[in-house]
Amino acid sequence: MLLVSNDPRWERAVGAAAADCGGALVSNIRARDALARLTGTSTRYSHLLLDRGCADGLLQELADLTSEPAGSQTEMLMLGEGAPPHPHVGVIAAANSRLVRAALTAPPLPREAEPVAVPMADLREALAGSMIEARYQPIVRMADRQPVALEVLARLMHPVRGIVSPDRFVPQLEDAGLAALLTERISARAFAELARPGHGCDDLQITVNFPLDVLLMPEALDRLERQRQAAGIPAKRLTIELTESRPVEDLVTLGRSLERLRRLGYRAAIDDVGHAVPRLAALLALPFSSLKLDKGMVQRVATSEETRDFLERTIRQAHLHGLHVVAEGVETVALWHAMKAMGADSAQGFLAARPLPLAALPVWRDAWDRAADFPSAA
Repeated sequence: MLLVSNDPRWERAVGAAAADCGGALVSNIRARDALARLTGTSTRYSHLLLDRGCADGLLQELADLTSEPAGSQTEMLMLGEGAPPHPHVGVIAAANSRLVRAALTAPPLPREAEPVAVPMADLREALAGSMIEARYQPIVRMADRQPVALEVLARLMHPVRGIVSPDRFVPQLEDAGLAALLTERISARAFAELARPGHGCDDLQITVNFPLDVLLMPEALDRLERQRQAAGIPAKRLTIELTESRPVEDLVTLGRSLERLRRLGYRAAIDDVGHAVPRLAALLALPFSSLKLDKGMVQRVATSEETRDFLERTIRQAHLHGLHVVAEGVETVALWHAMKAMGADSAQGFLAARPLPLAALPVWRDAWDRAADFPSAA
């Protein structure tokens, strides 16, 4: 567990409680150091205990990172009285080892609401206000470990439910005919954030998800182009990732939309390529620049010969069409080496980084660059 505090009372109380619980304590670290440790997955931390006075302006980022529904296994506890910055975060009011021990052994607070539909009124309010936020998951090149892109991922910051992941609310919005509005909102949020200086990722591609229905709307591409120009982001940095909420039926119309994207300077990618994608050969013939292998299939590569055969065949076909291949869901060193051996060009997954708030990106990149031998040989 991690302790961020320069108060000896908290160090004594947390140290005694950690010893009683049989846990190893890393103390006397700064908030930035804690953030760097939590952006990767090489070490698992059960708890982050943060003194409010030592947050160094990173309180919300640490709360967001530990509250992320996807990938986080670290419980965050605030030290000192006051309201927590997130529904997921607990509070230990006083530097007392009994209170600390009780907090460490308590059942974890839920990272996300129960798997029930978010009320449509809440979703409409989220689209109208500021509850839709962006997270950024790095993509790294396998040949030399260099970061090459960031995928923009939507999150709903519900005041009661906490962070809601896309699989809980995006299908509802699509069913309600609001996919275009969500795409507009998350693109605007990401462009505004990435246009700011200081995040250290100006050299990386930006990947934005577009459902098929939205990609086929000329007005949606018009809005995207206005947003991009207003943010001052070059078109060549943007990859539009086709997410298939329904099968592609009109390849001719899709081809025209892709050609327009390419003329404007954008790149285009096919997302979640697996057995369920129909007419894959026809899709590969369209003017895409990259494809992403389905996360679930990548994670079955060691246990399914059928899956291995499909992925190897798909990678070969993609390369014949000049496409860059990204393996999603790479969470272990063994998977990294397996996908690299098959010919995948880049990897995305918790081995490199989980989805991160903007302020965590330079911290992650510095830590990743310093770990020059990671992933090590299998």
